[in-house]
Amino acid sequence: MSRVDVTFAKLHDDLFFGGKSFGKRLELTNNGGLRMLYDKEDKELIVSWNGKTAHIPSTNIVSYSTDPSEDRKIVQMASPQVLGIGSAQVETPMSHVHSGHGHGKTGQVAKK
Repeated sequence: MSRVDVTFAKLHDDLFFGGKSFGKRLELTNNGGLRMLYDKEDKELIVSWNGKTAHIPSTNIVSYSTDPSEDRKIVQMASPQVLGIGSAQVETPMSHVHSGHGHGKTGQVAKK
């Protein structure tokens, strides 16, 4: 039997067992005495708490982590402005001309 210790799991539906609602996010740090194992052969998450055991099928699992250091990493997405892409929305018909490189200036001198 191939089982792995799990430190964090996110579910599609709330988990309620042993007289407690755990919600969709199962974290060892927030729930004292909680133990989680993922069984790779049976494809289910085995959750033990307070002498009770729940078996959660893989179809109800969004994701899980086996490394405690991965639980605390926060991925911050860069905004389009930070990346220099600009805005996805055009405010006026001329705003696209005056945005980006050159800001609407062609380098040509106006004729009189």
